[in-house]
Amino acid sequence: MKQYTYMMLKPDAFQGNQPDAILKMMEDHGLCVESSQVVEVNMDVMKVLLEHYHQVIDDKGAVFNFPARLFHTFYFDGPHWIMPMKVSYTGSEDIIAYSRKLVGKTNPIEAAPGTIRGTFSHDNYDLADQENRLVNNVIHASDSIESAKRELEIWKMYLEK
Repeated sequence: MKQYTYMMLKPDAFQGNQPDAILKMMEDHGLCVESSQVVEVNMDVMKVLLEHYHQVIDDKGAVFNFPARLFHTFYFDGPHWIMPMKVSYTGSEDIIAYSRKLVGKTNPIEAAPGTIRGTFSHDNYDLADQENRLVNNVIHASDSIESAKRELEIWKMYLEK
């Protein structure tokens, strides 16, 4: 049975040949990018990103100031690109658990070798906090089927062909 999730390459993934290498790694693990688009982050895209991350914004609270860190990481000192992706998987494992295992831990220094973050990111929370930005961890992967459905809906304008 084909399963779907939402994934997104973040601005720091667009260095060197990382996008191609990341997509190849996903493909080598049986994940198929059904639709995607490379999008330059502008104010309209920032509005979508704010909607996408609204729960994180609420959870982190005013002191962490996620929106300011998001703007710093995804918008300022640009141009920056992201790549929203509708991803499918036909293997026997749950796509959410499978894709998140491949992606690795959110904090790249804790991500296992051979994971996407362990391979392509060398950032960490402490450095990001010192620089008042989000951690550069190259990729987002939905954390539940419900989140995947919500995120696919939010990003559908960039995923429909």
